[in-house]
Amino acid sequence: MAQRWAKLKAFAGFNPWVLIFVGMAIFHLWRESLADVFIFGAGAVLILSQVMGFTKLGFKRQLKFGVLPIAAVVFLSSIVLFVSPRHELANFLTLLSFIPIGIALLLYVDEEVHPIPTISELRGRLVWTLWAGLFAITELIAYLGGKLNGDLTKFPTISVLLDPVLDQPVGRAIFIALWLSAGVYLFGIRRKK
Repeated sequence: MAQRWAKLKAFAGFNPWVLIFVGMAIFHLWRESLADVFIFGAGAVLILSQVMGFTKLGFKRQLKFGVLPIAAVVFLSSIVLFVSPRHELANFLTLLSFIPIGIALLLYVDEEVHPIPTISELRGRLVWTLWAGLFAITELIAYLGGKLNGDLTKFPTISVLLDPVLDQPVGRAIFIALWLSAGVYLFGIRRKK
């Protein structure tokens, strides 16, 4: 019984999102999209290295920011994507700048001992993992259906559905604002009052 409890404690901080990241990296390897393999693979390695206690570099705690700096980044990014044409250098550099920002926000030395999650935390992890897994499977089926039929509109993926919205400057600005706001929530980087 003591050994089972020790194993449970060892994985108390396990982040189920790593399974989604690993799955997405394998999927993009299969579709030969090396940039996406790098993004999802690096994310999985970073999460695993923190949870398993390998990350000895980084901040002592996760960085936290107030509402004003977060709102400024969201607003400026939205403005850049609003005024610049899609797939142009300004768009690319803006989106590229989020990679080091994301790494800096996630690069902190995780606690060596994680508290045992509560039932509600475990339930929340399960729900988010199931939702993300279902979403990934749906996206995979749509991708394969579009590729096999040679018609991406008959089995549209999320990117195909979003293309008309992202082709419009207002759509790009709203999308990046929502995307960044979701990241702030998921990363938990907003400082609580």
